[in-house]
Amino acid sequence: MSSPFLTPNEFERIFTSHLKIETYSKSIDSLLSRRSLNKINYTPYYQRNYVWDDHKATYFIESILLGTEIPPLIFFNNGTGIEVIDGRQRFETIYRFMENQFSLTINGLASLKQLARSTYDSLRANSDTTSIIDLFLDAKIRIIEFEIVNEPKLDTGLEDKIKKEIFGRYNSGITPLKKPEIDNAVYDADFIFQHFKKKVIENSEISNIINDLFLPKKESRKEFDSGKVLQFIRRYLVIHKFPIKHYASGNNRTEILDKLYEHLANSTETEDIDKLYHCFIEKIHIVNNLKRVFTEINVSCNRLVCECLLWGLQVLDVEDIDLSKLKERDFIERLANEISNNIEKYTEVESNYYSQVYERFSFTAELFEKELNINLRAYVGGDKKSRDELKKLSRGQNNDTVTKLGELASLRVTKPEPSKNSIDDLTRVMKRNIFLVRPSYQRSEVISVSKASSIIESILLDISLPPIFIYKRKDGTSEVIDGQQRLLTILGFVGENYIDENHQRREPKNSGFALKGLKILNKLNNKTYKDLKDYDPALQDKILDFEIFVVEIQESLNPEFNPVDLFVRLNNKPYPIRENSFEMWNSWVEREIITAIRQNVEKHRGWLYSKLIRGRNDRDRMENEELYTSLAFLEFHRIMKTKGYDKYLYFYNKNDGISVRMSSSHDITKLLQNISENEEVKNKFLLAIKSVENYIKKIKLVLLDKNVSQDKVILEDFFKTELNSLFKAQRQIRSFRRTKQDFYILWYLLVPLNYEMVKFYRLEIKEDIQSIFYALRNNINNFSKDDFLLQVQDFHTKYSVEKRQTKLSDLEKVEMLKEQGNRCPISGTLIFIGDEIEVDHNIPLAIGGADSKDNFQIVHKDSNRSKGAKHQSE
Repeated sequence: MSSPFLTPNEFERIFTSHLKIETYSKSIDSLLSRRSLNKINYTPYYQRNYVWDDHKATYFIESILLGTEIPPLIFFNNGTGIEVIDGRQRFETIYRFMENQFSLTINGLASLKQLARSTYDSLRANSDTTSIIDLFLDAKIRIIEFEIVNEPKLDTGLEDKIKKEIFGRYNSGITPLKKPEIDNAVYDADFIFQHFKKKVIENSEISNIINDLFLPKKESRKEFDSGKVLQFIRRYLVIHKFPIKHYASGNNRTEILDKLYEHLANSTETEDIDKLYHCFIEKIHIVNNLKRVFTEINVSCNRLVCECLLWGLQVLDVEDIDLSKLKERDFIERLANEISNNIEKYTEVESNYYSQVYERFSFTAELFEKELNINLRAYVGGDKKSRDELKKLSRGQNNDTVTKLGELASLRVTKPEPSKNSIDDLTRVMKRNIFLVRPSYQRSEVISVSKASSIIESILLDISLPPIFIYKRKDGTSEVIDGQQRLLTILGFVGENYIDENHQRREPKNSGFALKGLKILNKLNNKTYKDLKDYDPALQDKILDFEIFVVEIQESLNPEFNPVDLFVRLNNKPYPIRENSFEMWNSWVEREIITAIRQNVEKHRGWLYSKLIRGRNDRDRMENEELYTSLAFLEFHRIMKTKGYDKYLYFYNKNDGISVRMSSSHDITKLLQNISENEEVKNKFLLAIKSVENYIKKIKLVLLDKNVSQDKVILEDFFKTELNSLFKAQRQIRSFRRTKQDFYILWYLLVPLNYEMVKFYRLEIKEDIQSIFYALRNNINNFSKDDFLLQVQDFHTKYSVEKRQTKLSDLEKVEMLKEQGNRCPISGTLIFIGDEIEVDHNIPLAIGGADSKDNFQIVHKDSNRSKGAKHQSE
């Protein structure tokens, strides 16, 4: 069986001798003409679904209208048609806009607010905005097109490998910006943000306290502490101005908090910023002290308790309440006892749901009202003044942020066509001129050695890299807006340095690194740039001669240009593909496996899902396919009996019960790679997929406990309702959502049970499973991991199948036939020693019968085989 990845010989032969790479630009009008669309397939099977919501799509359309450079589309031309290898989201967004499938949203528009609620047709029909559509249609989209030339038509499998290799390189080589990194750019000129940032970086104690009090443990990684801390600070500087009733609803929550912070930044005088900082940090210390006392008297205090207390302090400060009272021991102990007696209000389970958010903040307000004899209802439910201010914010009535349409032409960037620069030219220029490789809005050097190696491998294989964007300032400094990671990778590998903004020579972090994890040119692994000279000197020249596209925007020609805006637009990649996700697996795993999974998921989509697509703005991130693949992974290890299949599920205690997670999704990726390289493993995994289908049959048997119409829609609705009821476990949940945990637990309970056993005892099994889920989800009697595993063991024992071990001697068979009157209990016909006979279990083992002589009967062989796993009474 061939691997989905190209072998070195195949790849080098095709890419060096038969792959034509052409770069060109096309207007949107030409690219999406009816004739052009008939040739373009923008939904090949290895692409993920369309996932951008209307806000993200709007932001992208606005970028085009503003003349912002957008990443190129990657095409593959197979001679009869064109496939979009990379850029489906961008291509389909343009197409959907031109087809009026969405209107521009106020939250998606950063500059052109007046275009909110406009569609393509409404803009074209209005004489005041027709010119906007002309700008849109004339906008140029850059395209990199791959085509096989001078080669007989490739078989489908080999062509598939080439497309997947290109797709993988354009989707896994770049590390997308995280939200705190984007915020760092957006708030680069914000004095409050910069003041807090400086203080947080200088004072690690504050950063550590905020991490400990307020951030989920998994987010407390050192590398991103400052970004997460600053994100939290910005939110809690203003959250008390957002009535909890409206905040809890979640409608435009992030956007309104951003606007509240923007208002704070605009209304705070520079000389008052330090006072704002010290006032906020004082409250952090008060919360820290509260938690310390809570711990001393053995009262639980999780991050949600701390958040609510900080919110309360902000509210009390606005009400001019003396906060020194909150430092008194007796006050703290009364507060602690009240919270301890109502700790369930601060549960971290489904903590983002409306009811949970509203309940914990409202309860916290009541505590302070009771202790301090004040009324804080306006901060919970909101008064008319606060509601009016929120409406104003949500409608975007801040005219200072709105660009007049008449200014649109002057805002569009005047930029030349990209120039081609060899790596040799770039390194010489960077040593001679001042290069601001890391402006203040840029992130630090974060690319890993394996990803950096992949970039060098692409260079050696002549695969085009995305362009570098340079802002040439009037003072002669070249500011790298986008492409920093690629530049530093190249400089680091060839061992060159550059002149920074302080006129100092700097070396990249990974200077002189050795190549690692190359899939195609694997003979170069562990080699540095200097090593290439001895291995093959031509490779060094190939690197230095490789040409990179550079887009240079000159300040002298674009006085209104904002490099930060371009940086954010280029790097704000909505919903990037995770490395170990079905969206990524879908792009490279062998087609037979992917097709089987996707077809089976589609077959059960009406009721068996982890995410239900309801509205037009819901996006299918292939979560259901990912869940199905996880179950197939578990089934594979059960079939292979490797490590003990249950060892891939981890059960652990939590404050409010127990939880379960599966082993790392990276393990699934490794198995899928093995599947693609080993025929035997592939066949076992296909068998595991069939086992998942058998597991689903068991679920249906358990759920169906009465007569239901055979109509597909009615039956699926019944299964959906029953499964939801099982997972809810009688809890009153306003916004119920299924989790992967639910399916893992149900799998863990059902998978060892024989199918016939489930069929025979379906009603009893349903009751037992409901009981286990109830105890699990309602934390009955502090239900622990050990309690759960003991219940599961009893459940499995109750419905276990005995092994066939007991045998009858010839004499015992004669005696049993006499007792039966020489009659076959199944057919009722005469039976004698000498006939083809079998010793059968009256109550089959498959449905719980005992493997004992009391349960034996002598029967005709053909009658026994036709009976199957049925009780004689049936």
